[in-house]
Amino acid sequence: MTDPARLIVSDLAAEFAETNWFTHLGEKPSEADRRCVADYCLKLGFGRAVQVWLHDLGAAEGVLQRDEEMPEWQRAEADAAASLTRAAAAALGEKAANEAVNRAMLAASDAAMEAARRIFPALGRSDEALMRVAAGAAARTGGEYALVLLAGADQAQHAFAAKQRIFAAGRWPLVAVEEQLALL
Repeated sequence: MTDPARLIVSDLAAEFAETNWFTHLGEKPSEADRRCVADYCLKLGFGRAVQVWLHDLGAAEGVLQRDEEMPEWQRAEADAAASLTRAAAAALGEKAANEAVNRAMLAASDAAMEAARRIFPALGRSDEALMRVAAGAAARTGGEYALVLLAGADQAQHAFAAKQRIFAAGRWPLVAVEEQLALL
């Protein structure tokens, strides 16, 4: 891994260890939460998406089990990731960029899983599978955020940096279905 990639991963590992993963699940969203989500939706190209705030982990699990994610949303995220992946590979080399993303994902997953194991039981859910889904979502977002940094993209302008800010606010963006983004 190149020195710039190593530095980015080190900074991300520290940031993810300090992130307030899942600390505000089920709480009424603040105006700052709503703005952060609106920013992510707008930057991804879904400025008219409606925010649907769920109130507990049981409702979140029910929404996730329906497996109805909006294909356009998936495509927009995949296209954004592909563009960043190409830019990161061009800047750092493919191997170094991939290794950095994988390490960032692992750091996010570990930190989020630790938080889930602490927080979810207090919210009445000790289901390890649900915790793993949450940590997996955090890992994916951590990898996407790493791509933003590795590619040298503008954090203020990129959807994936905005998505990371949703997690950093202690929330969990779950799934987009029919122009609605469900969050907890």
